[in-house]
Amino acid sequence: MSDPAVAAIVLVPAYFIGAIPSGVIVGRLWRGVDIRSYGSGGSGATNVARTLGSRAGGVVLAMDVGKGIIVAVIALLVSDEAWLLAAAGTFAVLGHMFPVYIKFKGGKGVATGLGTLFIISPVAGAIALLGVAIAALTRYVSVGSIIGGGMSLGLLAVLSLFEVSVLGTQHDRWYLLFAIPVAVLILWRHQPNIDRLAKGDESRLENKPNPRRAHRTP
Repeated sequence: MSDPAVAAIVLVPAYFIGAIPSGVIVGRLWRGVDIRSYGSGGSGATNVARTLGSRAGGVVLAMDVGKGIIVAVIALLVSDEAWLLAAAGTFAVLGHMFPVYIKFKGGKGVATGLGTLFIISPVAGAIALLGVAIAALTRYVSVGSIIGGGMSLGLLAVLSLFEVSVLGTQHDRWYLLFAIPVAVLILWRHQPNIDRLAKGDESRLENKPNPRRAHRTP
């Protein structure tokens, strides 16, 4: 099988799997609502948790992480090429951010990227979990996502650049195809959050669900 055919077999499904709108699906099944009409108007786990509660948010989070894992496993089953595994993870994140199913308006890609990161580099994936602790302490999910994602992808970039072997995992330089673009994309998608944090307007993760209607601007 030719390289373009192998790439198509892996990368096209990677996008469409990444694009599955977990938050919208759970919102419909959980309470029969369109989650995009509430809270921040987003379809990610954070808005689901704020609106429908932590259990619903946890389901969405697990589904989003699972998308990244599934895509990575498919890539590994089809080929042992490091570049294809890295590219598949990046395509999954792009699918999550720009999902064809809901008019290309998706989430921030952190959870889906984390799923692939665990397969590419378990040690970097473990570092990403520090973001969960930071979010729990600060109650700002965006802060945890930015710091956890930045630290873990930065570590992956360094390990990949120098092709370091850690705990039995050999880091290939091709993994930079995942580490660099995903880090840039996540930072870009969090720019509005960064602006709100600077102004002190960022919303905290509440202990109880608060199903407020999303504010719509004309």
